[in-house]
Amino acid sequence: MSSWGVDPPEELQKWVEEHYVSSAVDENINLTYTNDDIRLCTMQRAIPQQKIGVQFHYFPPERFHYFKLTEDLASSLAHRAGLKPYDRIIFYNGINVESDTKYQFSELFKTSRNLPVQVLVCSPATYEHYKANNKRFHYDLPTIQRLKPVYATSSNDYTSKY
Repeated sequence: MSSWGVDPPEELQKWVEEHYVSSAVDENINLTYTNDDIRLCTMQRAIPQQKIGVQFHYFPPERFHYFKLTEDLASSLAHRAGLKPYDRIIFYNGINVESDTKYQFSELFKTSRNLPVQVLVCSPATYEHYKANNKRFHYDLPTIQRLKPVYATSSNDYTSKY
């Protein structure tokens, strides 16, 4: 019987990360590139502990971060801000996180809980297109959809890790 609980040694966590991969897309995701789907989404919590309605994931084989929506509610901050399931995370609050490890990204998120959350994201098809064509993501791309910021209307929402 293990005594690690929810905090196994870092070496074991890295092994699991390298050898166990959750799916980075599902059957509803269209991987056919037709045009850029790049969005700048901004969310402001009412209180730092408020969840925004996402789970962060990391896909080690191809080294990218992505979202899964935890709430399929039109009222969630993530949904209202324009995030979609399996969006690839390119920038987080102005910092390019493409080369960050899962742990670096998690620490970045934890240390900025009192700030608005601003993410530059793209669809899986757009991400694959850019990588296959050696194109770089940046804030000056003319195809970025700069979506209207959304604000929490209540601090009564459940609080959680994300």
